[in-house]
Amino acid sequence: MNETAGTSVADVVLNPILNTGTAMPGAIGGFPTATGPWAVAGHSNGALYFPGDGGRYVKVPSTPDLNTGYGGLHLEAWVAPVQCGAGAYYPILDKWDTASQNGYSLYLEGMGPGQVRAVLRIGTSTFTSTTLFPANFDPSTSSGTWTHVAVTLDGPYSSFKVNGSPAGTFTAPTGTTTNNLELWLGALHTAPTGLYHCEIALDDVILGELNPTYSQQ
Repeated sequence: MNETAGTSVADVVLNPILNTGTAMPGAIGGFPTATGPWAVAGHSNGALYFPGDGGRYVKVPSTPDLNTGYGGLHLEAWVAPVQCGAGAYYPILDKWDTASQNGYSLYLEGMGPGQVRAVLRIGTSTFTSTTLFPANFDPSTSSGTWTHVAVTLDGPYSSFKVNGSPAGTFTAPTGTTTNNLELWLGALHTAPTGLYHCEIALDDVILGELNPTYSQQ
């Protein structure tokens, strides 16, 4: 997320597939004139901020390494949401297909003034973290709180972590995430029912699979 211009957002992991995203609907630039996501200061070097109503995002073509089984799926990101209050959702990443009811999405949900929690939508299930954290980012000054959010699917040991600390456990469903949808960063293909869109900055987004050697089972 260190890009400051252009439309290409490159994956830093070259193997097995170099997933390169495209900024939509136009080039990355600075606050407040860019046609695509805004370049802001992040947790580590640069980050991207996604203003508006969800129309600015990064799209990544569907590839085999983005279509995995539910077992071992691992998602994480550094997030800096603005303050929108209860009932808001803040998109992190999304490859969830409303038609087939499979795939995955990770987003934040506003729980009150300046507070959010992490939410995972996977297949027909939705799981929420137990830890609340700040929503206070100001894109005009790149100031506010950055929080690390992670979720790992490991059967009955599936869990959230916030800033490295346990933030709730759940039992992951079985199945596959395979669909033809693009992976979106900073937007959701289908908004969560009853929630309204709010803005967020993202840094160091990671999608991978848990090494079976390290499974808690």
